[in-house]
Amino acid sequence: MRRADPWRGCPSSSTLLIRKRPCHTVLVFSDDDIRTAVQSIRTWARDDQRAPHKPLLLLLALARVQRDEARLVLFTEIEEPLRRLLMEFGPSRDSYRPGYPFWRLHRDGLWEVFDATGPVVREGDSDLSSIELRRVSGGFPSHIDAELRANPDLVRELGHEILDAHFPESLHENILAAVDLDLEPPGVRSAGRHRDRSFRDLVLRAYGYQCAVCGLDARLDGVSLGLEAAHVHWHSSRGPDEVANGLCLCPLHHKALDLGLIGLGERRALVVSSRLHGGDAVEAQLGRFHGRALVGPLHGQPPIAEERAAWHRREVFKGPARVA
Repeated sequence: MRRADPWRGCPSSSTLLIRKRPCHTVLVFSDDDIRTAVQSIRTWARDDQRAPHKPLLLLLALARVQRDEARLVLFTEIEEPLRRLLMEFGPSRDSYRPGYPFWRLHRDGLWEVFDATGPVVREGDSDLSSIELRRVSGGFPSHIDAELRANPDLVRELGHEILDAHFPESLHENILAAVDLDLEPPGVRSAGRHRDRSFRDLVLRAYGYQCAVCGLDARLDGVSLGLEAAHVHWHSSRGPDEVANGLCLCPLHHKALDLGLIGLGERRALVVSSRLHGGDAVEAQLGRFHGRALVGPLHGQPPIAEERAAWHRREVFKGPARVA
């Protein structure tokens, strides 16, 4: 893959903010180049905060390819779907910025932005204004778009790659449904970060084979049923495979934890989001546990490390918490 600085050799200007024709372009030639570009996308990073903006936009764009929709999409058409995805699957924030990935993804060689006169390239590190965003469209570069449309298996492979790299497995099905992307047949999945296969056994054993929220401990002839090991600090966000970062949960409460509907408060008390609403069943399965201490772990086993619980409160939990 050849990457060129689009401004190398271009005349500088202190007043011209947008150029329409960069001196060079980013070229991606093969399936392997596209895979490498997707694996190498640069997400905003500060400490261990999550920024799933670019991954979610890429999944939306892959779904458009799969549905054989136009290569370019107006920002105004994709703004609200992307905002909803950020609200549901991103960290809880005072505001959400779908314009951030729509513009900045071009720096990874995977996106182009156009206005009525042609390609838009901004000098420096500044973003497009909200007014400018409403005048532009964007999409995969034409050579990448053509390769994806000619290779459905590559689309599915990249979808798996993005999900594995940026989201816990319990959310994959929800995200795919939200973006309308079909990854069946599964294709070839990348290895990604190595997962410690002993993690599940260690966590379930530490919690006495019962859900840390509801106490579910169903067994069939001694075999535990329906229990999962949840990472409090997500594995995809470099959370460790260790008991101090794990909870034994039933599928419902695992999904609720990863969606940020429940979280960990002070002294390991469970907290429920004030944004969770529903009828009696919701209260029976989730709401009634607000303020209760978690079940376990067994004596001698480490509780959830506060730094892991704090990461989840900051990056996943959909606050504010309910008032007791």
